Amino acid sequence: MYHTFNKQIPKLFALIFFISLTLIIFYAEELYALDSPELDLTNKIAKSYTKKFCNAVGFGLSKESSMNFSIKENNKEFNRKKEFNNIDKGLLSEKIAIAVVEKCGYPINLKGEKGIQEFKNYYLSKDKELQ
Repeated sequence: MYHTFNKQIPKLFALIFFISLTLIIFYAEELYALDSPELDLTNKIAKSYTKKFCNAVGFGLSKESSMNFSIKENNKEFNRKKEFNNIDKGLLSEKIAIAVVEKCGYPINLKGEKGIQEFKNYYLSKDKELQ
């Protein structure tokens, strides 16, 4: 038994060596297809909008006033960036709606998926109206 075990050890090391060598040689870097300047800007805009909107709601402004204020401020802030016009409004509104419902949805009576969809649609209509 000891003799057969000694014969297996070099085979095991050879197998580990070849697997390691294969992984090192054919190592593929992770692809970041979703990381783009537009996506980064979308995330920044969504974060900025959410912060402004929730602060406005916290100060006692209505949902509509908070929405108008936040959209106008964000448009002023990000309009200078050339990628701003290429942003996917649907994706942006989805990110904003999720963040708003999570961060300050309770005071404006928005909860869950229904609240996210309601805020998303409201945001898109207000954004179109203010442009």
